[in-house]
Amino acid sequence: MEAIGKAARSARSMMFASIVIAAVGCNSDVDGVELEETEVVQETTEEPCDPELQQFGELSSLIPFHKDAIHSTVIWDKDRDPWLCFWMRPSEYRGKDLVDPAVGLLGTLRDRFQQIVYGNFGFSGNLDESVKSRVKADIYRDNALCLDLKHPLALWESGKRQVAQLTPADFAVNAAAFHDAGHSRGLNYNLFCAGHAMLSDGRLAVFGGHDKSGNYGIDAVNIFDPKKWRWAPRAIPAVKTAYITDPTQPPASYPSALDEQFTDPPDPSDMKYQRWYPTAVPLPDGRVLVLSGTDQDSSKPRDVASATKVRQGVPEVYDPERERTTALESAYKLLAMYPRSYVVQTGHRRNDWKVAVTGIVSSIPEDLSDYDPFPYSGDTYFLDVRAALADPHRNTRAEHHWSHVATATSAHNSGAGAQLWELDHQGRAKKQRVVAFGGDSGAGSNETDTVEMIDYSANVPTWKKMESLAQPVQQNVAVALPNGEVLVLGGRGGTPTTPTTNNLKLQLFDPDTGKVKTVATTPVPRHDHATAQLLPDASVLIMGGNRVQLVPGFPDAGVPVAEIYRPSYLFRGNRPVIADAPQKIDYDTRFDIKLGHQIQAKQVALVRTGAVTHNWDWGNRYVRLSFHQHGKTLRVAAPKLPGLAVPGDYMLFVLDQHGVPSKAKVVRLRL
Repeated sequence: MEAIGKAARSARSMMFASIVIAAVGCNSDVDGVELEETEVVQETTEEPCDPELQQFGELSSLIPFHKDAIHSTVIWDKDRDPWLCFWMRPSEYRGKDLVDPAVGLLGTLRDRFQQIVYGNFGFSGNLDESVKSRVKADIYRDNALCLDLKHPLALWESGKRQVAQLTPADFAVNAAAFHDAGHSRGLNYNLFCAGHAMLSDGRLAVFGGHDKSGNYGIDAVNIFDPKKWRWAPRAIPAVKTAYITDPTQPPASYPSALDEQFTDPPDPSDMKYQRWYPTAVPLPDGRVLVLSGTDQDSSKPRDVASATKVRQGVPEVYDPERERTTALESAYKLLAMYPRSYVVQTGHRRNDWKVAVTGIVSSIPEDLSDYDPFPYSGDTYFLDVRAALADPHRNTRAEHHWSHVATATSAHNSGAGAQLWELDHQGRAKKQRVVAFGGDSGAGSNETDTVEMIDYSANVPTWKKMESLAQPVQQNVAVALPNGEVLVLGGRGGTPTTPTTNNLKLQLFDPDTGKVKTVATTPVPRHDHATAQLLPDASVLIMGGNRVQLVPGFPDAGVPVAEIYRPSYLFRGNRPVIADAPQKIDYDTRFDIKLGHQIQAKQVALVRTGAVTHNWDWGNRYVRLSFHQHGKTLRVAAPKLPGLAVPGDYMLFVLDQHGVPSKAKVVRLRL
């Protein structure tokens, strides 16, 4: 039943090239050879009639990757070409800054980096150890990279299916497609465990992050501009400046990493609160809501620092035009780390929207020493952000502007989620569905296999159970596909009577039936720091996980790898072609899509691009649009209100009557 697929096809790495094939696949009722003027004809896939591929799709062989993709995002450069940017800990340094490549098979961690940059806080056995690599050339790279998805070898498939089999020669094949995008491009803060939001103008905003060790946050807001290909300038921490300038001096001669003015210097754009594991939510007005996060006093010795631990309960709103944040003291509420949060349209007017949040702290334990000691409930609340901003007592601590909506059976903490919206012929909401997969309810709870879905457009929104996952799991990842189904993968978990096991199954969830089916099995364990992204060719790129965990029991054999899952819809015949579509779309309008050949269109969908990290989607939303077809032209109803699809960059797909999607055109919904 489980399809891993055929032999690797390196030619498919040219997925973003303009391929024109005058051929008809399995669907003989589709005209694919008509040429008019400069119009293109249908694209087809290899082996379009393979029944197994048509049912289960295909998982590729391993793709050499050049850093661990703990955080990843699809961005669009000034020419509107796609790139995949990703990073690991410590993202603001080059690998060689904390690893000496000359020592041993993998290199060795530099004690001086630990003393000076981490203030004698310990190295992470999973994260810092992952910077070491038997691919020595990669140690010299930035710990933040961007992959040029147009490069013909960007996603070169090795033909190998075991991580340990890959060699430095394999990594040399596609190395030129990966570009330094961290220290070399002006990044000076550790973005590990930060919040992410794609802004309405296509820039990436990163909120908070990491200071030396777990639970220690920063208050910085870092912005990456893909048009300038640089991080926005802000004060460089004195600790980094001193270490990069000369790492050979006695430790006492450096600024102390235990003094936060030297690791997190102030900037006018700073948040009021330092945050590690905060959620960032792009809002309909172009601003960003920041929720939750944790911090500790790093000036205290590690053995007593947990007594200073705080869970940040005050939301903040970042305005990218003013480059300032506003704290909402009167909207205080203790939430999970990375609480799952979604903009919901709650009425017919432009300003009728709120943010739905699941994962509420249910009690405060006396002992805060654990990494995440809080228990969470499945209570779901609406936060009225606009009311909180307008509150004349905004600066007074209170728990206002929250209203209870529903209660899920699980908090789905560290579980995957997806946003699935469907609009009517006026561009208004028919369905606003959020689905949650697995996870747990915080401290003292077990992982669950529960899948729950809520429709916020219902008269009384209620969480409803769907068919369960194949096993209890947390730290999994979900990706909404162009047809509205959801791919769920990775994670690990068990039961009270069985040991923790990796989930190696790729599963497909159908929101219309509530059913889950297994479509593939991977040889690579991916949990916690794994990521996945929908690509413009409608396949899914699966990445991340700590290098040292990719070969269980043999960490020295691990190297970063990716895989591509090609859903079954790519093996059902010829693909529709979008010959023309607008680059920008206004709300409450109609726009035209011109097809490259005559087909019967079944769906038009927008999928928002954005960051993925730590098990959830970070604003990536599937939005199915209503349309009328006139020959080769589709007249499409744009979202009527920004609360249904927040402004920013989206991938636009057209699917034919067989559910086969086109390659995407990037469009921008603008205010």
